[in-house]
Amino acid sequence: MLFSTIQQGLLFLWMMVAGVLIGAWYGLTLGLRRLIQAGFWLTLACDLLFGVGCAVILCAFLIAGNYGALRPFELLGAACGALLFLFAMAAPLRSLGRWLSRLYRAASARLRRIRVLQIIFK
Repeated sequence: MLFSTIQQGLLFLWMMVAGVLIGAWYGLTLGLRRLIQAGFWLTLACDLLFGVGCAVILCAFLIAGNYGALRPFELLGAACGALLFLFAMAAPLRSLGRWLSRLYRAASARLRRIRVLQIIFK
């Protein structure tokens, strides 16, 4: 009976996409926080950026999907999308980030050993 009225199934899937985007936004702000090795104030700024970004994403999807009307199953769909991102996509993306980090460190170590570049960038 949950999806018995018109377009509720599509709206649930639409809000799952919003949840996946919110999960990706969390991953980006977490990566930014780790990249800048944030102290208290930068951590607070990153958290505020995450909160504002979540609100924008959620409101945009609510307005586009259901003219801004909030129903409980829409929030359930967003939560399911965020969990989908967490369990299905976060681990492969994290391992890809680690691999790229190792690749960057290896390439920069090799470039530091080249004598011509040491002279140019001294």
